[in-house]
Amino acid sequence: MTENGFNIGERQGLGPADRVLLSPPLFWAYGGVNALPATVTHGAALVLQGRFEPAEALDLIERHGCTAIYTLPGMTDALLRHPAFARERTRTLRTGLTIGSPQDVIRAAEQLGAAEICNIYGSSETGGNCCVTHHHWPLERRANCQGFPLPGVALRIAADGGVEVGGPYVMRGYINASAAQNETAFTADGWFRTGDIGALAPDGTFVFQGRATEMIKRGGINVSPAEVEDVLMQHPDVAQAGVIGATGPRGEVIVAFVVPRGDACPTEDALAAHCRRLASSYKVPDRFAIVGALPATVTGKLLRRDLKAAADRLMRTGA
Repeated sequence: MTENGFNIGERQGLGPADRVLLSPPLFWAYGGVNALPATVTHGAALVLQGRFEPAEALDLIERHGCTAIYTLPGMTDALLRHPAFARERTRTLRTGLTIGSPQDVIRAAEQLGAAEICNIYGSSETGGNCCVTHHHWPLERRANCQGFPLPGVALRIAADGGVEVGGPYVMRGYINASAAQNETAFTADGWFRTGDIGALAPDGTFVFQGRATEMIKRGGINVSPAEVEDVLMQHPDVAQAGVIGATGPRGEVIVAFVVPRGDACPTEDALAAHCRRLASSYKVPDRFAIVGALPATVTGKLLRRDLKAAADRLMRTGA
């Protein structure tokens, strides 16, 4: 854990002068198996927040001169939308980690101010992170991939596009009631099946495409919700987007939930036209819903199960 955490810190460019803000809890792998060893192995300071709250997080960044931040798309959006946010207050930020679409990474870099923030891929089962971009790469490159596998991490793509991870940082197996999953969670040669879909670029970097269970089967073609969300996030009136599949009259359809930016009022027609300009026709959502917020955990992670329920309800009742 210490070794992998050190390598994560190396990708961020951490050093003794850094102060790292961690709002997610230490009992989560993002905190205890990632931020904690990444920070302490570089002699940096870890600034803890008991529970994420945007106003307090802004105060902590400003008061301690935080130079790095562990964030998530929902957290970044909450910070940017908060009335107390001002770019001057986050001027000390430089690096950190986030997940999300390319537009999520770009927002954290350009609007929140962590210009060298790193894009990541991983899970609790794989030691917190198994791929991280280098902080010094151009932003466009960091936004569009999750980087090279960390030292010691082995990663391969199965014939069906499934991502499999091997190496010393992968768990040995689930225990107690979850132990029944071990037979399907591991390949015959001991690699962990992540349940994700991804690809390796020609340069060896990893590109995450989505969870296998979240892929939308529209007209016989697989559509990644993350790709559609990224297209929507490029619209100037969109602050957040959540895309999910729902049952329609002739099979699965694409439903997009959109949180407007500020006082903007994007229309369904405008959003559909935007998607048609930037994406293939089969990726254009069938339905749009303008909402005040997306369902999320206390740490800002999108609750796709709740989004799925809302999408099914929308298709059934129209509201």
